Amino acid sequence: MTLAFPPDLSAAPTVRAFGLALAGFACRAVRAHGVQVWAVIGGSLVVVGEEGRGLGLSDGTLAARSLAGGQPLAEGMLSCLPFGGGVLEFVGADPEGVEALAGLAPLLALALEGVQAREVRRGRGRVAETVEQLVRRLGGSLDLPEVLTATAETAALALGFGRAFVGLFSEVGEGRARTGEVFTYGFDSAFTGGIGVGPVSFGRLVDRGEVIHYERARDLGTPLAAGLAELGPEVALIAPLRARGHPLGVLYVDSLTRGARASEDDTWLVLALAEQASLAIDNARLYATETRKREAAEALREAGVALAGSLHLPDTLSRLLERAVSLFGADAAAVYERQPDGRTLTIRSAVGLSSEYMLRVRAKVGAGVTGRAVERRETVAARDLTREHLGGGSRYTRQLLAAGRYPYRGVVGLPLGTRAGVFGALTLYWTEPLPLDLDDLAIAEVFAAQASLAIENARLYEEELRREREAAVLLNVGRLLGEDQSDRALAEAARLSTLALNAARGLIALTGEGGEVTRCATFNLHPPGAAELASLLAQVGRGPRPLTRRHALPVAGSALIVPLHGDPGAGGRPDHLLGFLYADDPGSAAPGDRVLALSRSVADQMALTLSRERLLSALARQEARYRQLAEGAHDLILSSGPGGEITYANPAATRLLEPLTGPLLGANLLRLPTPASRPALQAAWEAVNTHPAGGRAEIEVGPYRLEVRLSAVRQAGAPHSVLTVARDLSELQTLAAEIQRRGQALEAATSRTLELRSYLTLFTQAQEEERRRISRELHDDTAQVLVATSRRVGRLARDLAGPQRERADDILGDLQQAIESVRRFARNLRPSVLDDLGLLPALEWLAGQARTDTRLEVSGAERRLAPALELTVFRLAQEALTNVDKHARASSAAIRVAFDVGEVRVAITDDGQGFTAEQAQARAQAGHLGLLGLRERVTLAGGDLAVDSDPGRGTRLTFTLPG
Repeated sequence: MTLAFPPDLSAAPTVRAFGLALAGFACRAVRAHGVQVWAVIGGSLVVVGEEGRGLGLSDGTLAARSLAGGQPLAEGMLSCLPFGGGVLEFVGADPEGVEALAGLAPLLALALEGVQAREVRRGRGRVAETVEQLVRRLGGSLDLPEVLTATAETAALALGFGRAFVGLFSEVGEGRARTGEVFTYGFDSAFTGGIGVGPVSFGRLVDRGEVIHYERARDLGTPLAAGLAELGPEVALIAPLRARGHPLGVLYVDSLTRGARASEDDTWLVLALAEQASLAIDNARLYATETRKREAAEALREAGVALAGSLHLPDTLSRLLERAVSLFGADAAAVYERQPDGRTLTIRSAVGLSSEYMLRVRAKVGAGVTGRAVERRETVAARDLTREHLGGGSRYTRQLLAAGRYPYRGVVGLPLGTRAGVFGALTLYWTEPLPLDLDDLAIAEVFAAQASLAIENARLYEEELRREREAAVLLNVGRLLGEDQSDRALAEAARLSTLALNAARGLIALTGEGGEVTRCATFNLHPPGAAELASLLAQVGRGPRPLTRRHALPVAGSALIVPLHGDPGAGGRPDHLLGFLYADDPGSAAPGDRVLALSRSVADQMALTLSRERLLSALARQEARYRQLAEGAHDLILSSGPGGEITYANPAATRLLEPLTGPLLGANLLRLPTPASRPALQAAWEAVNTHPAGGRAEIEVGPYRLEVRLSAVRQAGAPHSVLTVARDLSELQTLAAEIQRRGQALEAATSRTLELRSYLTLFTQAQEEERRRISRELHDDTAQVLVATSRRVGRLARDLAGPQRERADDILGDLQQAIESVRRFARNLRPSVLDDLGLLPALEWLAGQARTDTRLEVSGAERRLAPALELTVFRLAQEALTNVDKHARASSAAIRVAFDVGEVRVAITDDGQGFTAEQAQARAQAGHLGLLGLRERVTLAGGDLAVDSDPGRGTRLTFTLPG
């Protein structure tokens, strides 16, 4: 199949005429359903001619790929044939016809280049002259309205169409746009309303940068004709305005003359004018933006200075509203404050709003413009609240909107945030639609940030003033009651407290040891009766609490009551009640959190001051008690300062040491021993600072050998002192030397091993007998004497009166404590429960006496053992539990007794820190012989001892004894 090149293609006057002729020729030649001719114009591939049906299948993608690759392509019913700067796209073409037409591709390319060259030569002079004319007309102007007006006039005159307008986009969305104010030329009546751009036109203008060519005769019935119906043009050209890749708006030129036409030259001319106008518009907008930024920055600086000029919140809010109305031209403005419930917003200050509006509006967080701004913490703007479905923030505004009586249309909500959270919102109102653009809203956000900072500073200043006033109240109350606790001082404290709590009436009631009210001081209040005070006392809780009218005193609308809890250091419990503070007011509003917190602080200050005297008295009694114990002790007790200077020595120390060392008070403890034992004392002294248990050493002072224990006595805010307790080891050393001598003699003769065992057994029995004797004497003699003495002192106390009776009562209390100490000492030496009730009750008593939580478990048939064996088992358990209390750091322990045939097995277990065999050996070498003593006692009784312990897993000691 051979095709002849049509001669009319080379003679086409324009590229579009060439495209139409080529489309008709190609459609007939290849017998296609439809043909499109694409050509590269202005760097874009555009359709210049169409013929036939089915062209909606094409979106230009296949044509672009074919042109880029320079090869024919086919997909489904579509096929493409590139030629030079153009592409033929077929719908349902005959492949043989396409192949035949491909032979004409070089001639088609030459013809297209010739047409384009003639078109350029013909239109270049006109376009250049028109663009130069527009440049001269603008003269470098940066006035945007002047630039837009000159562009419209130049385009209309250059094309001879008579009418033109320029509209800049105010809204650009997905596939749609709308212009703002429109600048016209040639229209009978100027119009300023926006012009909408639909999806199809938006795609051609904005996405592809094409000029839309409209002709009524050709485009009648299309969506474009419907959109231009109001303007009624015969022919129109619409060109895009773009700068730096961003759409600016449209240039529209039309003619009302019947039969008017627009050529390709006109299209190029409009496009060139649009490009030149876009540059001028972009420069003017940049200049206007920079000018606006400078003006906004200056205005914001002045606003910031004005807002920073006051630290009082009401004044700050007044200045804030004044500046907001002036800066943004609002008809009204209000500052909403978020209430403590976190859900409600009320107007704190406003300008331009009616009194009814301010009183009735209570906005909800999350509802309306203001509520949404607070919830989202971002600016919320309504251009026309009567049309936008944002609703009202309160019931009142919703009613006004529903009735069509809401007075404002444009509304902007700006959140006011502080470090403590959202304070509220600044809301601006306009009676007309919102006049602010995006730049204005950005300035408003900066202004809101400045306002937030000013509000934060004002609130911090007011909070600081409030704290100073509260601190002054606390200081005055503490100083007043610290100097004088008379009824007059108590009444003055009630007055200060009541005024500080913003109450009208108040009282302070103090309770006695029995819990009843003993003293009461009032302010602005008639002293209540005993029944009323008892009723108030029944309402006292663990902290401040508001009272309802039913529980308050008569006439009060609201009240609060605060307990005065005593200091446990004064001898009372942590919840010991000294009294209560009461305040009320005729109003019904309950006291807020701030008032409750202040009342707690005032009550704590009162309680601290009131309990000071009791604390001092208790300390004096404790000091006298400890001094009495120290004065009567047989051990040597000395107290020294941080440098070792002795500040106290008990009589035992004075009697023993002063004949050798001279006066002890003022002497240095570290220099008392002989030079040979001073290093040991120095090491123990240093251990006081590093070891919680203090230090221990054996020293020599003259002929005496003393065992000393040093421990730190720490006081808050002062250097610690050192308490030294010493015991004379001379007799013990003599005994130890005798035992060592006998032990050496026994070691020399292995045959006397049994004799040594027997001796130790007898020695232990003698020790137990001695303990029994001492215990019995303490219980039967000493304790009875003390009991008789206490009864005599009690009878004497009943005969005395006043201070002498109090002294007798103190002596009686001391005697009771001495009786209890003697009985406890007697029980520790030899518990009577072991002799009277047997082993198991004694072990149960022992478990109850241990510091570690201990339980007793028994298995097997219970039976009484031989007295000696029961005593051995008791002493073994006693020593084992003592070791648990001292070293195990356990939270619980257990004594398990198992009665088997012919033997008894006792296991002492704990969940403490445990130890290894190496640790046990090291402790034994360091002088801790508890475990060795247990093993020796078990051996003497003919039994076995098993030790099971690991670090972190606790310890288990198992004694197996015959019996």
